[in-house]
Amino acid sequence: MGYAIFTARKLMLRNRINQINFRMMQLAQQQQTLADQAGRWERAISNTRAVFSSIGNMFQTGMNMMLNNKMMQMAQGGQVDMNQLGNLLNGVMASGGNNFMNSPVFTYMNAMNQMIEIQNQDRLRQVKDMENQIELQMKSLETQLKAAQAEMDQVEKAEGNEIKNSAPQFA
Repeated sequence: MGYAIFTARKLMLRNRINQINFRMMQLAQQQQTLADQAGRWERAISNTRAVFSSIGNMFQTGMNMMLNNKMMQMAQGGQVDMNQLGNLLNGVMASGGNNFMNSPVFTYMNAMNQMIEIQNQDRLRQVKDMENQIELQMKSLETQLKAAQAEMDQVEKAEGNEIKNSAPQFA
């Protein structure tokens, strides 16, 4: 009769250990998926920064080239019309000078870049929070698994002692 009790308890513990291991595998898969997603968001943030930087550099280069071309055209004409030069300089200054950082276009692009970056950072933060939750669940399951394995060891030890005690002894 004692063997049946030990066997039933071992089966229940084995089932519990298997359930915990299965749940830990599911959480590990979720954690992997979240890590992939976090990597995609980090690449998106990096790509967004690169795009806005490239646009700024192209605009800055274009403004400088336009200003140089206009001044060369004016110099090649032999006569420098002070009104034309004033209009050119006023146009350049209205668009932020030859410095893209002072232009209204930069202000708009910078605001748009910041908005996109805030959204991406928020998504990345959500993914990191979910990863932390999974990590806490994994630690809890590891504790439960250790307890179930320790109990399984005790049951097997008690079963071994029961076998020794119930074996016939010959004098």
